[in-house]
Order: sequence, then C-alpha cells, then structure tokens
Amino acid sequence: MIILIISDRKSITGHLIDAITDFVDHEVMSLTSSECTPVKLSTLKNIDLIIHDINQLTKISKAIRRRFTKSIFIRFPKIEPSEINNWVKEVINPNFDDYEKTLKNNTSIENTLDELEDKNIPLANSLTAIEKRIGDYELTRFIKSENETEVHEALQTSINRKVSLTLLKRDLSQSITSIESFRETVREKAKVSHPNIAAVYEGHENDGYLFYTSELIDGQSLEHAIDCEIKFNQEQIISFLKVIVETQLYLKSRQIPHASLRISDIYINSDGTTRIANTATKNPTNFDSEKLNIQQLIKCTKQILDIHLSPKISSFLDDLCNNTDTLTWERFAEKISSYERQISYIIESGSEEPEKKNSYYFLALIFLFLSIITIGIYFKIDWENPQKSIRQYQDLMVRVDGGEFIYQNGEIKTLPTFWIDRYETTISDYKIFLDAIQLENVEKYEHPEQPAEKITHEPKYWDQYYHAAKLGKPFSGHLISLDSPVIYVDWWDAYAYSKWKGRRLPTEEEWEKSARSKLGNIYPWGNNSLPSLDITSNDKFTKWIPVNLVERDITKEGIVGLMSNVSEWTITLEKDPKIIGNFIPVIRGGNFKTNEQDPNQLLDRKAVKNKSHRSELIGFRTLTDINPEFKVDNSK
Repeated sequence: MIILIISDRKSITGHLIDAITDFVDHEVMSLTSSECTPVKLSTLKNIDLIIHDINQLTKISKAIRRRFTKSIFIRFPKIEPSEINNWVKEVINPNFDDYEKTLKNNTSIENTLDELEDKNIPLANSLTAIEKRIGDYELTRFIKSENETEVHEALQTSINRKVSLTLLKRDLSQSITSIESFRETVREKAKVSHPNIAAVYEGHENDGYLFYTSELIDGQSLEHAIDCEIKFNQEQIISFLKVIVETQLYLKSRQIPHASLRISDIYINSDGTTRIANTATKNPTNFDSEKLNIQQLIKCTKQILDIHLSPKISSFLDDLCNNTDTLTWERFAEKISSYERQISYIIESGSEEPEKKNSYYFLALIFLFLSIITIGIYFKIDWENPQKSIRQYQDLMVRVDGGEFIYQNGEIKTLPTFWIDRYETTISDYKIFLDAIQLENVEKYEHPEQPAEKITHEPKYWDQYYHAAKLGKPFSGHLISLDSPVIYVDWWDAYAYSKWKGRRLPTEEEWEKSARSKLGNIYPWGNNSLPSLDITSNDKFTKWIPVNLVERDITKEGIVGLMSNVSEWTITLEKDPKIIGNFIPVIRGGNFKTNEQDPNQLLDRKAVKNKSHRSELIGFRTLTDINPEFKVDNSK
C-alpha cells in the first residue's frame, strides 16, 4: 500500500509521516499544493490512500480526485501536533483492513468518500450521542482535543447557525471538581464582550454532557499562516497587531483572568480582519509572563511579514523584541501608535527622507501657482462658481411624502412625511463628526444603553482606511475614496452620529418606503429588471463605490445606493432569538457582495448578533422628521 499526504504545513506533514510509519508498514510520500501539477500527478502510480489537509484549495482536491479515482481519501482535521499520534491510531491503523476490503469490493468512490469523511470526525470517548447529536446541536467536524475538553464545529439546528462547541470530556463529567472548574471557566468567558473576541453564546448541560457554544471564527490561524508561509505587508501587520493589543488591553483593564495568547488563538480572515479566540479562564492571569507573551507574538509576526516589501517594520519589531525594558501591552500599544504616526508622515510627505524635499518646496509652490493661473486663463475657468465636490452637498436630503404605502408582502401601513439622506454617510462626513466630538462632550449624543467599555466612536480600522481614502489608495486590496461610504461602524456609532447631526436612524418601515416608494416597487427604480445593473462606470472601484459615482441604483425621488455599496443600520430592534429580554438591531438593503438583480433585496430583513457588530458590509444614512431647511439645535 502507498499512502500520499497532501499538505502545505511542513511541520504537520513531518509529524504525520512519523506517526503513520509507527503504526502502518507501508510507503508514505508527501506533496505540497504547488507540487500537485498535472505533470507531477501523472508520474504517481497506484496510490491507495490519500490524506488530504482540509485547509487546501478545492481546485487541488478536484484535480487529485480526478487523477486517483480508485484511491481512498481521508480529510485531515485541524488538530494539535501532539494529537496526531492518537488520530493515526484511531482513524488509520484499526481501519486499514477495512479500506483494503472496500477496494476489493469495488465500492462506489462517492459512497466510500462520504463514509470515510463521516468516519473521519474523531468523536473520542465522550461523544456517544446518536447521530453525533447533543440536544439542539449536530456535530459536523472535530477541531481539536485539549486537556479536559474537545472542540467541535456544530450546527445549531433550530436556527441553522454554525457554532464552535466545547465539550467537557466524558470521563471528567462525573468529577465534581472538573464540573465546577468547567462551569467557572464558562462564566468567565461569558463576561467577555469585545467585537474582536469570539463571543460565547451559552452554556449547556444536556443528558450528562457539559458544553458551551461560541462564535465559530472564520479564517486561518496565525499558526496555519506560518506553516503555509503566507506573507503580509506592513499595513496588514500593523492592523493585525493593533487588534491583538486592543483585545489584550480589554481583558487586562477589566481584570478578566485569561490564558496567555497562543498563535492558534489568533485568526486572520480573507478580508484582512483579525479575530481572537476567547481565552478567559477561571485561573488568575500571570502578568509576569506578559513580556514573554509579547516577544513570542512579535517573533511569530515576523514569520508572516514580507520583509522584502517592509524592511522598516521588520527593524521596528526587532528593536521591540530586543528591548530590555519592561514590555507590557500598554507599552506595546504606545510603540505601535508612535510607529504608525511615523510612517504616516513619511507616506504623506512622499519620501522616507523629507528633508530632501524641503530644498525644492519653494520652487514647487511657484511652479504650481503659475500652472494654475495658466490653466485657468486657457480654459476660462469660472473662479466664482467652482464645481461642487460631493462633500459640499452631502447634506442633501430627499422628502418622502406621508401617507399609505405597501410594506413587505402586501401589508398596508401609514407613515408621516420625513426626509432621508440622498446618500449613505461617507468617510469624509464621519471624519467631520470625529473631529467635532473631540472638542465637546460626546456623551450627550450617545445612546443611554451604550456599554461602558465602548470609549470611542472611531470605527474599526479607521486609521488605515481613512489614510488610504485620503491618498486615493487601496484598503484591504480595494480602492477606497473619501466619498465612499463609512464602514466598520457599529450601531452605537451610527446612533451617535445621527444625533450629532440633529437627526436619527430610519426605522425599517421608513427605510423600505424610501426604497420601494408607496407602491411597493421591486427595485428602487421601479418594477422592471435591468439587463445589466452597472453600479458605476468607474471600474477602479470594486467594493466601496464613491456615493456620487453610483449609477442606476437610484429611486425616482433621487435616493442613491439602496441595493448596492453597503447595507444600512436602522433604529428598529428585534427580539433576540437566543437571549430572552435582549434586542438586536436590524439592517436593510444590499451591499457589494449581494446580487444586484435579486428581486428580494429590498424585502430582506437581516438581524445581526449585537449592536457592537462591525463589518465592511455595513454603513448607514440618517433621517429627520423636520424639514432640514430649518436649523436644528443638536446640542440638546
């Protein structure tokens, strides 16, 4: 028998080969995804068993399966290196005879694949529930085993939600000490409420099983990124470190006991955002290990840094790691902020040596002045009436007349007259707000229930995307402008901005009437679909279109961008299906990820998990019940 391992994780491959050769006396070989070319695959003969890393690309999977139609496939789960021996012993060794029999009996490859993938969910000794179910949860994938618990991906069937399910191992569920320790840990984790830390949903005790469910984090772990030699640029690294520091300072300032951060606890999403596993625990934190934890983080970060593109930040990280001073999370935050200000100045000045620029500064000004005058004379520019920029008429609002209208699927409702923003709130609009609240008491604009831990209305990744928008450069790989809609704002931010403007967020009904008119149109422009809904004629913008460049997605009254760009917060709250007495906000409208021609887009109602949720897909616009031509005192 010949066994083939397909994986880009070098350390995992080595552990697997060692573990397999300890249990099975057969030839073992390995390939990385880049080596899985048609030429290379054609040289391989008689592969009997393929262990395929579940993190690899689908294209590679299909190519391998087309080449080896008679081979048995096993997906390798994401587990700790220390658990690989047990996995091989439980999954490969005792079943190898069955695999040989399957091949001899010519079982259908599709059926064999389904059976093997199903068998490949290690259930350990604790999961003896019928059909791998515990109460409302269907276990779909084993993730990892730890000292007292094991973690699975599960589906909460009642609301069709994927979760992470952490289960106290069966042999410990009879120990009073273990049970109480588990309960205390769950209580500590439930105290954590931070947008970048995985939320714990609830604890359960069902038919003798003790477990809790939490948010299933998307993306790849830092550990996997290192194994696969994935690289990131300076901007991504700074964003990554800022999120980590912010989460650790949150836990520390609230004196929530938590374990030291491991590289397997840090996740990087495809859009560049960073999430952290919930590391709260019942045991008190050893703050003496802070410096070691930060130094370890820096060393790991350097492994994913593209040093050829960003040598400067590499030196910065080296200096931090070698610093003999006490390195705390607070100190680390200060260092990152200082470095970020330094590189911002360099980028804005256009040179890493701004002093060289100064010698030509005066001559450049003279040349620019003369050029402007010459162009003005040549084209006879009307200096008294310059063309307005979008930021000069962002306060334009559209009147929506009161009266009856069709809501959702035929329900007749009545609303009074109101005025709604023509455009979504832009980055430049929001910058004015942030600057203004620096000079006054922002609390008078905030919602009375705003959490105490929310101390700023600066959006997530604000420094990065505002800087990119100001320079007309990409953010997270996509061009962004000051006239693009503001993103990564939570409900509390949208509420405060609206009140600062002397307005408020629209209700669901007001939003829908604005989008569908009183007749309940299918689309903002009417009931006829368009052959091609080109959001903009400017193909440089692929995500956050400047609001003045949005075409066709416009109502007859002139309201822009209700089916595209970003979805929008409303003031409407809905009962939380999971937590009694809790209410969650509703968002409406399409965004750059939705199908622009979907006839249900203006009807869809989406509820997010909490008011602190922030996303690149969500922005907002404001509404007023008073004619905006009348001045409103928003200071009260």
